[in-house]
Amino acid sequence: MAAQSVEEHLAELAELVNEAERLGFDPWPPDKQERPWARWALASFMIVLMLSAVSKVLFRFVKL
Repeated sequence: MAAQSVEEHLAELAELVNEAERLGFDPWPPDKQERPWARWALASFMIVLMLSAVSKVLFRFVKL
């Protein structure tokens, strides 16, 4: 079922969308809300990771 022209491709797409809507699927769901906690979690993890690496490097020069 390869389309030979743009019009045929658009007709196939319209057919698929109609079939999906008939079966109860929403082909274009609404956008999800942004979740800022994921960005904060990643940032805090990266800070801890960098501090750990820097402290390991600096601890080599300390004599106890």
